[in-house]
Amino acid sequence: MSSVDSFHDETDSQSNEDRIPEREEMSQKRHHSERRDRNFVRRALRRGVPAQDIEDRLPVATEFHRLNPERDPIAYVRGLIDEEGNGLRNVDIVEATGVHSSATGHDSVSGSHSASEERALHSEATARRYIQENFEATDWLAVVVRNRETGNTVQRITTARQIASPEFQSWLRHKNAHGSDIYLSLNTLKEHAPGRTKSDVKEVRHLYLDLDEEGQKKLAAIYQDAGVPHPNYVLNTSPEKYQVIWRVDGIPQNDAEDLLRRLAQQFGGDAAATDVTRVFRLPGFNNKKYAANFPVKLAAGTLPEPVYHQSDFRIEPISPEPGTSPRSGAPAATVVNSESANTQSERDWAYAIRHLRHGDNPDDVVREIAAFRATDRYDSQDNSKLVSSSKPNPRYYAEHTVSRAMAHLGMTRASNMNESRSPESEPDR
Repeated sequence: MSSVDSFHDETDSQSNEDRIPEREEMSQKRHHSERRDRNFVRRALRRGVPAQDIEDRLPVATEFHRLNPERDPIAYVRGLIDEEGNGLRNVDIVEATGVHSSATGHDSVSGSHSASEERALHSEATARRYIQENFEATDWLAVVVRNRETGNTVQRITTARQIASPEFQSWLRHKNAHGSDIYLSLNTLKEHAPGRTKSDVKEVRHLYLDLDEEGQKKLAAIYQDAGVPHPNYVLNTSPEKYQVIWRVDGIPQNDAEDLLRRLAQQFGGDAAATDVTRVFRLPGFNNKKYAANFPVKLAAGTLPEPVYHQSDFRIEPISPEPGTSPRSGAPAATVVNSESANTQSERDWAYAIRHLRHGDNPDDVVREIAAFRATDRYDSQDNSKLVSSSKPNPRYYAEHTVSRAMAHLGMTRASNMNESRSPESEPDR
């Protein structure tokens, strides 16, 4: 290569690098503009506004043409109306690449991207949309990346804008492809928070349920119950397992955790998933818990609006424990009647409550639960029926369960259950 060619290559490379911040800023503006337009279309359709009226008005109000001068705004608006009208939850691959077939007259995606690249674009678009629907760009959140095989867990605390960026999403896709599960906090953290503890939480944005048994049946009960509003999101995280999410505003932390416990008790959710620091799976990525990848998907028809308030959840208070059981060295699963608890996590919770009330040493309770959850447990009458799965970090799980039970009972925390530690090992769904 001649020195002249080398000079031009270096100049072009430097020019491209200089334009990166400009391209990122324009990309963010496009995403914010589309988010506003989608909300406009969604609200209009829910009010019964005819599609033709939306098509006539939105092109005048939107910034789409200014931000995308090469694309057809009418085709863009029609696409939004079709997608939101059908309740679609996943962004189309064509739209994710910024090329609309009706505007260009041909499908440029199929000829320019491999199948794996298209899946990557689909993953990024789904995750980005979910993040942008639920958080402002400046909100601080935690991303937890956990490899079940190696036990390696990484937690990154940064802004929603950064998490939704192409570079961050590319890193998440790489980690997911190499065996790591991807989780996102559902409540915002203080700026530059050092960890993900209750003292780090800035604002409660979501209430949620983790349904890991009889998911379809429990989902039906939620939708049929007039005491709770319809969920904004339902994530299908694995076969028959769901994570149910409500967007909320103005609920203090203590009230939120009380509601989380009541929701779990009423609908049979995981009693361990009732703290405001919880992370849930990020849609668009694969659940790596099983031999075959299971894509974490959003159920069709769920919407990011409306945002609910405390008064929208009319749930009975948690009934007090009916007495206390005698001190016993029996494992956690044998202490609670299966009719009063739906999951093993609920049985562990009830075990901790009962023994703490009875005055047992919290360290002993931790050891009992940790020992029980260290291995898979099978039905004594049917060795093929799994009744309790092991925890990847049973000691942490037991400490977390007992620590929460002590807080629930107003007891002083033991020094080895210090809340300052970020619960980075907690996700196991």
